[in-house]
Amino acid sequence: MIESVGLISEYQSFCSSEKGLAPKTVAAYTRDISSFLSGIQKDIKQIGAKDITEFFKSRRGKVGARSLAREICALKSFWKFLLEDGIAERNPLAAVRTPHIEKYLPDVLTIEEVEKVISSIPPSKTSSLRNRAMIEVLYGSGLRVSELINLRVKDINLKVGFLKCLGKRSRERIIPIGRIARDIVANYISLKKLKEDDTLFTNPSGRKFSRMGVWKIIKKVILGAGIKKNVTPHTFRHSFATHLLQNGADLRIIQELLGHVQISTTQIYTHLSHKRLKEIHRKYHPRA
Repeated sequence: MIESVGLISEYQSFCSSEKGLAPKTVAAYTRDISSFLSGIQKDIKQIGAKDITEFFKSRRGKVGARSLAREICALKSFWKFLLEDGIAERNPLAAVRTPHIEKYLPDVLTIEEVEKVISSIPPSKTSSLRNRAMIEVLYGSGLRVSELINLRVKDINLKVGFLKCLGKRSRERIIPIGRIARDIVANYISLKKLKEDDTLFTNPSGRKFSRMGVWKIIKKVILGAGIKKNVTPHTFRHSFATHLLQNGADLRIIQELLGHVQISTTQIYTHLSHKRLKEIHRKYHPRA
């Protein structure tokens, strides 16, 4: 169980910093996963489809339909995390049907709010320049936080204006990096005297950031900017995609930039765009 405790802790960090799930959802998922793992008493790599089937059979009649649906979602989410991080090689929940739940629409920042966040970071210290560079790259290229923390100096071509990142399941993609982000990153690299093989963004100890480390920095910056929304590193990825769509970018191009395998994953941003249109309509139309 010691190994499981460590993995659950990493999963919590993943949910908070990369998925942007609400604290109550993370807490509920964590309870469900911990309960399952403590009851099954098996190494994670040994858990198979039969174990999952027997577990859910045992739950019938003991919990309500909503609780059962949440448990399925929690375990599916956990195994997706394990697969993406290379911890598990197979998904024992592959044949389990996901219950229908209301689609989660993440918070996004407006363009004005992004500008407010970035301009709130004082340019006085190296750490401030690093924080601004991280946010510029997150928003300017739509990276996942896991992709950001693994960037090396040689992964960014400042002359051409592209960066290379390794996404989920080790899929490599090339993404444009805007002029403003390029200038900030160039200043940061120069100030830190970084070499080609160096990790681009490091914590005060000189080590690669954890997901939670970046999440804490974002929280501090958002607080300083006076933004009231629940903002995580992943919020900048959502904002990147939403702003592209609002300004006329093709959904297929956004899919390519985000590294989504299925276009259905990218289509959530059409819902976000429609939601924004409704908000504007309600605010400005006299009969809305």
